[in-house]
Amino acid sequence: MTRLRAVAVLAVLFCLGVAAAVVLLRDRDPAGPVSVPAGSLAPQGGALLGAWITPPGDFTMAGQQAAVTQLESQIGRRLDINHHFYSWDKPFPSQEERWDLANGRIPMISWGDQDTRRVASGADDDLIRERADAVAALGRPVLLRWFWEMDGNRYRTVAHSPADYVAAWRHLHELFAERGAGNVRWVWCPNASAFSDGTAQRFYPGDAYVDWVCADGYRYPWTTASFADIFKDFHTWGARTGKPLMVGEWGVVERAPGAKAEWLAGARTALKSRLPRIAAVVYFDADRQYDWRLATSPDSLAAFKALAGDPYFNRRGG
Repeated sequence: MTRLRAVAVLAVLFCLGVAAAVVLLRDRDPAGPVSVPAGSLAPQGGALLGAWITPPGDFTMAGQQAAVTQLESQIGRRLDINHHFYSWDKPFPSQEERWDLANGRIPMISWGDQDTRRVASGADDDLIRERADAVAALGRPVLLRWFWEMDGNRYRTVAHSPADYVAAWRHLHELFAERGAGNVRWVWCPNASAFSDGTAQRFYPGDAYVDWVCADGYRYPWTTASFADIFKDFHTWGARTGKPLMVGEWGVVERAPGAKAEWLAGARTALKSRLPRIAAVVYFDADRQYDWRLATSPDSLAAFKALAGDPYFNRRGG
């Protein structure tokens, strides 16, 4: 009987080991070892850290710079990426991007939506050339995220169809290339949720037209989703492209004391273990629709500071 028990115990342990291996295989990077494309701005390991920070007052240059430096002071380091938003017809770059470059940050320009059929037709070519020339004049690499979240219902009347969006993206890309704006790194960014049913993938312009594959995702008040839950399908599909992956916007609201800090700590762990292909994360530090700000509690700010201080997120010198 003793021998039979021993055999039974070994069999149970073997089964547990197989189950654990299945879990590890399920959660591991589906594309194998990370190979960083040359010139992409992605780190050789770990992830860049960035943010969009709403200034406390108006959107003057001084106010925006003060908001950035305040957050950097709170977390004890410089941001790798400073995020900027521009509507379709607003000129860029501005002094903000030049200030970033002078202070060791990578600017990311999110350029607002425009009717994709109009863009593809060439009707806005003069405006596009002006933007391309201005960006090229910076002489330094910048991230450009055009018409993000194109898969969502609110953009249906201007995105039209995946084919229209792809045609517009490629036309934009080609005009920038013609104007010598080789310093642009193109960031394609649907909603993270749209990767689950294949919606996002239909809008993909193609490997030759994209430098970073990106997704936006939030933990809304009515959900219990973890960071890994939100971005796992994006990660699985994006890893197969061989491109560096980015979370272009992410945020979490306060639900109960300590819950926001716990969620941020879980995001830090997930990025280091379950989502290794994500090479940049850019937090949305703003009170827009919901209060995503990091300083909504001392605990949540401390959790983000711990993430910012982790060597995994300090790949450009901190």
